[in-house]
Amino acid sequence: MKSSPGKTRLPSSQPDAGGMSLADAVELCRRKSEFLRGVSHILAQAESDIARLAPVCLAGGACCKFDLTSDRLMVSTGELALLLTQSPPRPKRAAIGRCPYQVGASCMARERRPLGCRTFFCRSRSSDFTSDTYERHHTALQRLHEDRAIPYVYVELTRAIMELAAGTSD
Repeated sequence: MKSSPGKTRLPSSQPDAGGMSLADAVELCRRKSEFLRGVSHILAQAESDIARLAPVCLAGGACCKFDLTSDRLMVSTGELALLLTQSPPRPKRAAIGRCPYQVGASCMARERRPLGCRTFFCRSRSSDFTSDTYERHHTALQRLHEDRAIPYVYVELTRAIMELAAGTSD
């Protein structure tokens, strides 16, 4: 899901990492293969639901240039852990507000890309009808975290990648 800059966490009433650092929460997720399979399953279901809606994607990669669009890609701990099972090919792009998995117009993390990437279509009005799909599957991701007692954090992707690369968190 895209959001305005600076909104990197859910309100305090939502589940969170319980004081655990982002790096520790992501590492815990990465060690739980059954949990990651659950995240993958939810993302595949979202992909199927979106396909039935038939939104238009021009595959130009403009939506991955957050610095130009002022959009921010929000991810959960589980989505981030799944995405980071492969290191970003261009990690320094995160520092300038661009997706580090984008190379040219191609996504190098297509099968592991977060829910927001699957439901956001920057050059069409399809986001109006994909937002319900996002909300439904994001709720499923939150439940998966809760059911498996896995820390849940909702953070902006480029900030999280820079934070993890620096080995720090707030």
